[in-house]
Amino acid sequence: MFNLPISSLSPSRLPAIAGGVLLAIGLAGCSIPLTGQDRTPVGSDAAAAVPPPPGMAQGATAAGQKDRGAPITQAQTFRGVIPCADCEGIRVTLTLQPDWTWRMRRVYFGTRDKKEASFVTTGRWERGLPGTNQIRLIGDRNESGLYDFVSGNTLRMLDQDGQAIQSSLNYLLTQQFELDPIADTFSMRGKVVSTNGATTFAICSTGKTYPVSQAAQGKQLADAYSRLRIATGTPVLMWIEGSVQASGEPPREQIIVQALTRGTLDSPCED
Repeated sequence: MFNLPISSLSPSRLPAIAGGVLLAIGLAGCSIPLTGQDRTPVGSDAAAAVPPPPGMAQGATAAGQKDRGAPITQAQTFRGVIPCADCEGIRVTLTLQPDWTWRMRRVYFGTRDKKEASFVTTGRWERGLPGTNQIRLIGDRNESGLYDFVSGNTLRMLDQDGQAIQSSLNYLLTQQFELDPIADTFSMRGKVVSTNGATTFAICSTGKTYPVSQAAQGKQLADAYSRLRIATGTPVLMWIEGSVQASGEPPREQIIVQALTRGTLDSPCED
């Protein structure tokens, strides 16, 4: 969205944008080649207290904002079809987590080549301005979006100024009875640490750290890290293709690595 409605990004332009970003990153740093439910009522008093966003102490608020309470207390999935500039529509699925992270799937259908294009992104969300029901989605590379709760189970997409989009077309996402964890494989970058056989991946756009499964390419990720001549426990920025999936009882999310791309030493997530 990049401070514009989602529909402004056409599927034909997304690969070019992604490629340009990665090329710029590669020129800027030293690259290291790597080897190959039931619906829950909003604001339920019976639900557990919502934890603060990653890196924020309990009771603290984002700069310049008043803490007016969490808009949701348990994971919620919203879905809708919004307009597309050069396709028939975009199926948007947005899942908000009570730990202040989100994942979104955008499926562009009715394209000129008759092929669907699916993209998954993730990030953190925060409360809107005081006196409003707005929420802001913050993703990687300054991707953002504004929404507001027009009812307990409906989110409305807003423009970059926080105003309702003036159109007769649909910009609403409706809460679903079934939670969609959005466990698709997607491109992610984050900080990797591997010590004593345990590997973790902290996604840059959320700040949340996950254990890395040894399945698929998880061991290869740990091996690539171990070959670097760095102090034990030093975080390394890496790009992977992977998914976030929950398993076990109680369910615990972990990263499933499908492919390794590259890594960069001495590079913060903010670059």
